[in-house]
Amino acid sequence: MTGDKKQESRRRADRLRAEHERRGEPLLWFDALYKEAGGDPGLIPWGLQGGRQAARAPLIAWLDELPEDRRRGRALDVGCGLGDNAAALSRAGFEVTAFDISPTAAEWAAQRFADLPISWAAANLLEPPSEWTGAFDLVSETFTIQALQGGERLQAFRALASLVKPGGRLLIVCRGRLEDEAESPPPWPLTPKELGSFETLGLRALPLRQYFDKAEPPQRHFIAEFLRPSHP
Repeated sequence: MTGDKKQESRRRADRLRAEHERRGEPLLWFDALYKEAGGDPGLIPWGLQGGRQAARAPLIAWLDELPEDRRRGRALDVGCGLGDNAAALSRAGFEVTAFDISPTAAEWAAQRFADLPISWAAANLLEPPSEWTGAFDLVSETFTIQALQGGERLQAFRALASLVKPGGRLLIVCRGRLEDEAESPPPWPLTPKELGSFETLGLRALPLRQYFDKAEPPQRHFIAEFLRPSHP
C-alpha cells in the first residue's frame, strides 16, 4: 500500500469518527468505514500488515510459543475486522467464534475465510450475548480496546473478563504507555495500572511483556495475559 493511500485511509477514519461522535454514535463509525472501503482493505487503516492481509505478528508469535496441548478449546476473537486473526486461531487448533461491531466487517471476513470452521457474528463487546458468559478457553483481544476510553473502556474490561471460563485465558495486545508518558490519541494507549485492574475482576495476571514497533519514533506496546482460576 502506498503512503498516500495509507494517509487517505487514516483521514477517512478520522472524518468518520468525528462525524459519528458529533451525532452521539461513537461506535458506529467502524461500520461506516468498512462500507466506504467498498471491499478494498487498503482503505482500512488496519486492513493490511506490511502491505498485505495477514494476522497480527504479536498474535502469531504468541501462538507459535503456545504448547500444542493448549491449542484447543473455544476461542473468541474480539473485534475480528477482516478476519485474519480469527483465521490464525482456527489454524492453530481452536474452535473459533469471531465478532465485530461492524456487520460489514463480519460479513467480509466470513467471505474471505469461508473454508474455515469459524462462527462469525456482529456483536458489541460492551453488550456481548449472554450465552458467551464464561464460555471461552481463550479470549483474544488485539488492538481493539485501545480505541475506547473512559466509561466505555471500563465496560469493555468487565465484558472481556466475564467471557473467560474457569481455567481459561485472556490475551490482550495493545498500544501501551507508562503512567508518566503523555497520550497521543487516537488510539488511547493502555497503562500497566489499567491492565492490572483485570485482577479485580477475578483474573490472575501473568508477567506483562512489552515491545516497540518500527515506527518513527518507536511506539510502546504491551502483551498482557490473564488466567481465570479453575476454582474460586
